[in-house]
Amino acid sequence: MKPSHFKYNISDDVETLIERSGIDVRLLKGKSMLVTGGTGFFGIWMLSALVKIKQLLKGEINIKVLSREPALFIEKHRDIEFEKYIEFIKGDISTFNIYNGNVTHLIHMASTNASETFSGEEQINKLEMLYQGTRNAIMQCGNALESVLFTSSGVAYGINTNEYISEDDFTAPDTTDLTSALGIGKISAEYLISYYSKKYGYEYSIARCFAFAGQYLPLDLHYAFGNFINDALNGKKIIVRGNGQDMRSYLYVADAVAWLLRMVIEPKNGVYNVGSEMPISIESLAQKVCEVVNPKLGVEILGKVDVEGNFNRRSYTPSTKKIRSHYAGLSEWTKIDEVIKKMLEH
Repeated sequence: MKPSHFKYNISDDVETLIERSGIDVRLLKGKSMLVTGGTGFFGIWMLSALVKIKQLLKGEINIKVLSREPALFIEKHRDIEFEKYIEFIKGDISTFNIYNGNVTHLIHMASTNASETFSGEEQINKLEMLYQGTRNAIMQCGNALESVLFTSSGVAYGINTNEYISEDDFTAPDTTDLTSALGIGKISAEYLISYYSKKYGYEYSIARCFAFAGQYLPLDLHYAFGNFINDALNGKKIIVRGNGQDMRSYLYVADAVAWLLRMVIEPKNGVYNVGSEMPISIESLAQKVCEVVNPKLGVEILGKVDVEGNFNRRSYTPSTKKIRSHYAGLSEWTKIDEVIKKMLEH
């Protein structure tokens, strides 16, 4: 049985995403950045990009990362040597204190992590963490704040049956549905970021993130894409737990981080969808993974009801017209077949 996680070499992808983002890294010279939620799937990509930017700036940017278990993350990714370029702060998002403040750029990605959600984290904890954690993160940074990026989620739209979900759709989570905690928490955090921007005078970007894939996506939790890759790597038939007809779309994580970096550098005080406009059924995704890895493996549809710790969504594809019109040059550069191949490289 092969392991569920691998060490990848993403250095070329990181250089490419920085170039594709269209940012001028010199604008970060002399700045101080705090990243929360920086040790998850998105986090390792964001930190890798920031390390490369620090190298390009010859060290003239300060990067702090909040983590509950920084030692575990550093040891797991010893090959990248994050500790040479980043100051890690051990603490909880709701209670940490950085004492000196003076953070100019906040990238706030902290939320209930994937393994906690998979293990059945209490819904109320998701809500409390997002509200209290966002408030504390902003207040810790102080009056020096210039830019805040918050990674919200498409779950903030609640049950939306449109083929493409737009920022102009004012659907919202059902407040009486006990599985809506994450969506309600994301909305409350969005409000706090907007509210405190008036008090502290910073500009902000809110990224409503949808579904993503790429290297370091967990292969053994509740991510269908990761589960399919794991089945294939272990030479097993690819299992679809549901009926396979739900529609999703997957943006390559490196492309997503390119978008997010642009939003950090050029905040426009708005909400923007971040995701792919290329919908695919779960069954078709399983078939595609099977074709790329080994067509002989086959696909089995179980037809069970999927439970992901949040409400179920038949369709979950964003419209990205707004972000692409406000940030010229952003695109979906990486096709899904290429993403699958990259996830198989280790």
